[in-house]
Amino acid sequence: MRILITGINGFIGQHLGDLLLKRGHFVTGIGRSKKCKVANVRIYYKGTVLDKKLVEKAIKDVETVVHLAALTSHEDIVNNRFASLETNFLGTKNILDAFLKSRTSRKLLYSSTGKVYGKVMHLPISENHPISPLNILGKSKLITEKLIDFYNNNQKEFVIFRIFNAYGPRQRENFLIPTILKQLHEGKKEIILGDTDAKRDYVYIDDLVDAFIKTIEQKGPLGVSTYNICTSLGLSASQIVKTISKIKGIDIKVKTNPVLFRVDEMKEEYGSYEKAKKILGWKPKISIKEGLQKLIA
Repeated sequence: MRILITGINGFIGQHLGDLLLKRGHFVTGIGRSKKCKVANVRIYYKGTVLDKKLVEKAIKDVETVVHLAALTSHEDIVNNRFASLETNFLGTKNILDAFLKSRTSRKLLYSSTGKVYGKVMHLPISENHPISPLNILGKSKLITEKLIDFYNNNQKEFVIFRIFNAYGPRQRENFLIPTILKQLHEGKKEIILGDTDAKRDYVYIDDLVDAFIKTIEQKGPLGVSTYNICTSLGLSASQIVKTISKIKGIDIKVKTNPVLFRVDEMKEEYGSYEKAKKILGWKPKISIKEGLQKLIA
């Protein structure tokens, strides 16, 4: 299958591109870097999804589009809110225009976020949970989800993944787990974190990529389908530190910095993956302990 990955040089894009190539697919990519970070990619387009002509050229002959390109870290999004909106909305509009125009393209997968739910009314959060995003990430992603629904013609597949907190090798250091490991690697006697009691849903990258693979390789319903990609387990930073402490066999001291607390998020957030399990045949397989062991190794 001919597959285009936007944001192929990102955390998810690299892992997904590697596995799709191993499975014999013809992979092309769009990325900002001079060279593609995924070895053996057949065609690589240097640029962004804001370049309409580049997007049209890249999508013209592919069958499936995996749209990952976006600002991802909380800090980047908060400090560049309009750039985030521009990439999410205008970039996705370019993707959708080219996708509908292409005679070969049949399926579009979009990487959204669990942050679209916002104020938590019940746990675990299912896909029919009320939607009222609290932060810029959730708001900009929800706007884009609405755009995808607007473009839906019920003649092609549009799949939205609401991904909770992914982690694993090659993730940028400004995310929680890489931040912890970086501070330990630097030999700090006391690591500094934000709210260590807030609970989040952490899904290992291999499980996340498996969800993409299953969806890409099987025929789904026409129109828009939305799935949570999560573990249904809420874990705090203090619990993660404790697990890392046991794996490494060391005592880790933590100091909380109130400046790092996020006022635009709920205290406890974790999702339900029952819909993905029922329809896609997907469920997470890697526990937080196993995932952290893999990452540390």
